[in-house]
Amino acid sequence: MLEIVALSALTAFLTSVGNGAAGEMGKQLLVSTGALARRATGRDTPLPAAREDWESLAGHVHARLADDPRQAAEWALLLRSFPQHAPALSSGSGLPPATRHFTDRKDVVRQLRREATRPAGGRPRVALLYGPPGIGTTAVALRLGAVTHDRFPDGQFYVDLRDGSGENGPAPAAVLLRLLCRMGVEPDRIPPTEAGREQLYRRLTAGRRAMVVIDHASSLAQVRGLVPSTPEVFLLVIVSGSPFALEAEPVPVDRLSDRDALKLMGRIAGRERIARARPWMPDLLAHCAGNAFALRTTALSLLDGDPESAPPAPVTGEPGSDPVRAAVQAAACGSGRRPPGSAG
Repeated sequence: MLEIVALSALTAFLTSVGNGAAGEMGKQLLVSTGALARRATGRDTPLPAAREDWESLAGHVHARLADDPRQAAEWALLLRSFPQHAPALSSGSGLPPATRHFTDRKDVVRQLRREATRPAGGRPRVALLYGPPGIGTTAVALRLGAVTHDRFPDGQFYVDLRDGSGENGPAPAAVLLRLLCRMGVEPDRIPPTEAGREQLYRRLTAGRRAMVVIDHASSLAQVRGLVPSTPEVFLLVIVSGSPFALEAEPVPVDRLSDRDALKLMGRIAGRERIARARPWMPDLLAHCAGNAFALRTTALSLLDGDPESAPPAPVTGEPGSDPVRAAVQAAACGSGRRPPGSAG
């Protein structure tokens, strides 16, 4: 019966059992698997903790089964108790591309990277990235994903809740549904209940090295069930506004300094146009208030407009007002120009 216990099936089984033994049934399966593994290898050692060690154990067990048909039959019976066609995690990057005009934020990226790569020590790797709307939290997350891509060979998965239905965004079950779809699970194989979806999420990520990004989260309930139970998964939650009480590393994103704001606008509009707009630049910077979205829309207006005329100032007329609202209003009121916001 050795042909039933293929090395690939044995590896997948041991990895899933070792890192996803939740509930009483999972614990019993882990005990049974440990007993069989010790008998097959002839070693009374603790079961592995890391994914690589489980893969190594699978190789040792598989080699021993070739010479012991009785144990091969026992392992075949155990594997039959596991779903033969269980969904598998789809590797690869699911993050949108990072912006080419990323400016400053080195300290923020460094803090996030430190949380994503620190020794687990029994603590889940979770970060809560937050800041005012338009400040650039999403850009920071995408930058982090780009510079840590090799750290997460099993995938980077991105879900944006901004377009979710409901007054407070999608419900937790809907968040899990969207995330599981991003992870490559066919819709008809996703459990109907929130508990079932969470269990499948944990089984898919067990022993994996992956990054999960939930953008525009609006409540603790939406992401509480996504806190990883496996040490090599990093959860990054992004809040546009004030943070909520998630047990995570809090990482605020503040306004850009005038120096960095000018640098960002120069990368978009070009140094020559920024130089020609120098007479109006203090007012524009005051209205944008270091907000990345407002700075980008203003830079695009400089790029599209007549370089000899004053660029459109935000129509609110008062520094200190909402820079995002002001930028959108200025774009909507522009005459004969492409709305700056339409470029992203």
